[in-house]
Amino acid sequence: MASGCTANNKSEISASTQTKRVSLGALLQGGTSFQGAAKVASDALRLTINNHSQRNGVSQMTGFSTQDGYLSYAKNWIVPRWGSVLLLKVKTVDVERWLREAAVSNGTRAKIKCVLSALFSHAVRWEFTSTNPISSGIAVGSGGKRGPSVGVRVSAKRQRAPTVLSAEQVKLGLMMLEVWDQLLVLLDGALGTRRGELAALRWQDCDFESDTFQIQHSYYWRRGGILKDTKTEASAKPLPMHPALKQALLEWRAQSHRTKPTDFVFPSRLYGGRKALDLAAVLKRKIRPAFEKIGITGVGWHTFRHTAGTLLAELGEHQLTIRDYLRHSNLSVTNQYLQAASNTKRNAQARLVEAILPVHLLPGKTAEAVAP
Repeated sequence: MASGCTANNKSEISASTQTKRVSLGALLQGGTSFQGAAKVASDALRLTINNHSQRNGVSQMTGFSTQDGYLSYAKNWIVPRWGSVLLLKVKTVDVERWLREAAVSNGTRAKIKCVLSALFSHAVRWEFTSTNPISSGIAVGSGGKRGPSVGVRVSAKRQRAPTVLSAEQVKLGLMMLEVWDQLLVLLDGALGTRRGELAALRWQDCDFESDTFQIQHSYYWRRGGILKDTKTEASAKPLPMHPALKQALLEWRAQSHRTKPTDFVFPSRLYGGRKALDLAAVLKRKIRPAFEKIGITGVGWHTFRHTAGTLLAELGEHQLTIRDYLRHSNLSVTNQYLQAASNTKRNAQARLVEAILPVHLLPGKTAEAVAP
């Protein structure tokens, strides 16, 4: 029995030694002596790519764009720098310094950190290491007292505010576009849809009887083109159809060769309608040049979503209305979309100053005008 215990101890020591030799690259590739566990951890890091379901005849998979984005961060950033480094040799301050020196936006830094933290979380779970140097993994402080800050600290704060157009700028931009592109921008500006939702719109989603749009899906152009669920449950809600939008769509359908219920409203001509129109290409070739002609640069599809939210606020719509219109899950997200235009802020300031400043100090007012 003593020899059996010795053999077990040797096995445990051997496993412990092998665990300490696991590198980030090996964990990602599943290329360690713990092949089974490493593969599971690797697959878990990849956000359950093979975990899909079928709903309404449409192939569903959790977060296609998120999966591909995270794998891209791992391949292009994490593996080149940390792939050969042993897990136990990865230090918090080294990762933090590396991220801060990376020539990327704050948002990208934060995402790289998240992927790296997810990798370590799975490594801890599968006992390749006992700590996660990217995030603490332990409660901060004790006994009601705030303890020291631990883990990699990088800011995800935007480096510049998103572009928001005025109503007049949208009108001028529309006038610079051809009919096909006008309808794209008009719908996106009026509905505030995400790019994938606009591309995924099919004729069966346009209810001309009840004058509503059924926003049920989003389109993902990679992996051969996939029709997937909307970003959140809150996103899958109907939107009203204005008579002008209805007329424009009916006119477009009369000209289109793809009018079956399951056909895309904006099909790809290159692929004979089997795929949705490449909106990134349309933006680059048509939309941006049109707005640049009127002196507006940096326009993207999400610009029209931000613009829709801001204009609704300018028109006096309630925050809850804007939240439901943009189909956000909570108000905190909606608030990130709202920006007050300069003239609105100026008018607000005028009302504020007039409210707090003595009348005789207001421009154009004299002491004689003030009642004794």
